[in-house]
Amino acid sequence: MEITTPCDDGEYALDALWVQRVRENGTYDDAEQLSEDECVSPADLARQAQREFKTMKIQAPEATVQGNPPMVVNVHYPAYTTAAPQDRTVTLLGVPVVLRAEPTEYTWDFDDPYSPTGSTLTTTSPGRPWHEGDATPDQSWVGHTYSQLGTPGENAGTAVDDKGNVYRDGVTVSLTTTWQGRFRVQGTSDWTDIPGTISTTSTTGPATVTEARTRLVCEDLAGNDVC
Repeated sequence: MEITTPCDDGEYALDALWVQRVRENGTYDDAEQLSEDECVSPADLARQAQREFKTMKIQAPEATVQGNPPMVVNVHYPAYTTAAPQDRTVTLLGVPVVLRAEPTEYTWDFDDPYSPTGSTLTTTSPGRPWHEGDATPDQSWVGHTYSQLGTPGENAGTAVDDKGNVYRDGVTVSLTTTWQGRFRVQGTSDWTDIPGTISTTSTTGPATVTEARTRLVCEDLAGNDVC
């Protein structure tokens, strides 16, 4: 059977659905038509795409805070991720469709309860790593400065080593990435936004934050006694 009325521009022809049921003796009944040929509108696809997007498996991008361990207070450490759009091909109402999840927002939690400016940062930039020859990272970079530590013996994770240095152990940075959905019919170039967002969470390995203390010594950088 063919659709007697042509589909409008932007609509997609969907063939009738037929089924053959299996009898108890293993033979098949005559083919039974379950639906007529019909035209599928973008609105029909959009509703299906929204349902499919909510269950889309998105790989969480890696979160990186750059700097040699341990991290030192009053140094700005760049944070970045390499999030990129992720696609999945599905069939919706008999129409092949490409779903796309695009990263649109990044919320970093730097696990810094003692920061006067707060522990979290939300940005639309994925950040960037520092490379040799770049300017020294400052507050304009996506990242964080640990400005102070807790009190040893009073605050969990804060302690003093055998040289008198105060430090915090087990500092873990987390990144929540917000993804916006879009879809297009396979073979076309027009994308349609999907209402709502989904999110993924990534974490770094535990790190240590410590003080940088000034000491008087009797040797210069060449090892000569200067006292």
